[in-house]
Amino acid sequence: MGVMMNLIMLGCTYPIVLIMYVFMKLEIGNKKKTVLGIAVPEEFRKDPQVLEICGQFRKSMRLGLIVMLIFPAVFFWMPWFTFYITGYLIWVYLMIGVELYPMAKYGERLKELKRKRGWGRAGVQESTVDFSIAVQPVHAAKKGLLAVLCVLSVPPILWELVRQPEQDLKWAYTLILVLMASIVWLLSGMLIWLDRQKSEIISRDSEVNLEFNRRKKRMRASAWTWAAGWSVLLVWLTAFALHDRLGGMIAYTVEVAVYTVVVCWLMFRCEWGILRVRREMTTTLENYDSDETHWYFGALVYYNPNDRHAFVENRVGTGSTMNLASTGGKVMAALTVLLLIGCLIGVPILVGRDEFTPVSLVVEDGTLKSIHTGTEYEISEQDIASAVLLEELPDVSRKNGTGLPNLSKGRYKIEGHGNGYLCLNPQNEVFLMVETREGQTYLFSDATDEGTVAAYEALNGK
Repeated sequence: MGVMMNLIMLGCTYPIVLIMYVFMKLEIGNKKKTVLGIAVPEEFRKDPQVLEICGQFRKSMRLGLIVMLIFPAVFFWMPWFTFYITGYLIWVYLMIGVELYPMAKYGERLKELKRKRGWGRAGVQESTVDFSIAVQPVHAAKKGLLAVLCVLSVPPILWELVRQPEQDLKWAYTLILVLMASIVWLLSGMLIWLDRQKSEIISRDSEVNLEFNRRKKRMRASAWTWAAGWSVLLVWLTAFALHDRLGGMIAYTVEVAVYTVVVCWLMFRCEWGILRVRREMTTTLENYDSDETHWYFGALVYYNPNDRHAFVENRVGTGSTMNLASTGGKVMAALTVLLLIGCLIGVPILVGRDEFTPVSLVVEDGTLKSIHTGTEYEISEQDIASAVLLEELPDVSRKNGTGLPNLSKGRYKIEGHGNGYLCLNPQNEVFLMVETREGQTYLFSDATDEGTVAAYEALNGK
């Protein structure tokens, strides 16, 4: 792949690797009351065996970080986009595994050490902590504002459905905008769901618990609402970009990058703030102790049949995790697994199908046909105003469709001709430009230059 593509991929992923490393490293630092998600009493945190486990964890994390930073060299040089994107997906999956494996391995070791030493009250369900706060509703999400944001994301979709004059673009543009708007809907729905989750117990004092949960939910509500607001802006920017109102794909790419940075910063600042507040206000580990038997693989997986909530506060990292004993947790886990498997299998198949299937250009029964997977352009000879053979492809910029090193397909802006349709291999040396009597421009090629010339000659009766 090109240098620019590699830089974009690295720019999107390297920060995530580093952020994950920082958050995982916090699990053995002094900013959290637990160690690797395990409730180790303060007086035992400097125990030699605890320090040894933490040292092994730190070493494993550093090794994983180095490997993940170097791993892209395996696939970044590949000329085929199918193998490139497959390598990228594998990189992302390995990145998650490399971060979580040490957490599970050394978390279990620490849990076993705690059991052997008899530290805390692990496994004991009774507690003197006041759990009444856990059933008291603490809500901060502004449902009315979220509803307004969801409504504001809809007009661009309706405009495409009602006012888009070109039928083939109507559904393509509508689908793109629905996908963008779904970010707003998902953020709003998830915020309302998280806002309804049970309160977290960090103290014997109910007032402290109540104040902490208020602050935590307010911080999350603010961050997620702002993220939803920025997502509404993204929907409108996408609508303008689809209609050439933003200065082309480069400008739109920059705007999407800014949006991504802002949303990531909002989430990062929110979770970091919650982490700080939790440390400042936590006065007991009894709730962690009593709940520890329901956490597996260190403190990564939560399974508690007595807890009806689908999501609970994470013991490691930040945010929430699924309760795999609940129906909602099982459904979400199954959907997540299907999505991960589907992406790893489906994306390479779809991309490979496009990349390795040659384009076809023929004239049959007085009709020019350009055919590729899922796409077929048919133009009657009577509708053709001109057909010109080009030895150089004019400058084009993609508006909607596929852009691969060996395939340009879909709606493009063609220099000197406005918007038109392409179905060609840009690596060829001969191309056919067709203009219809209605003023529509097409650029085609066959899999070979000979095939393109043959189609041109057939149109001109040679």
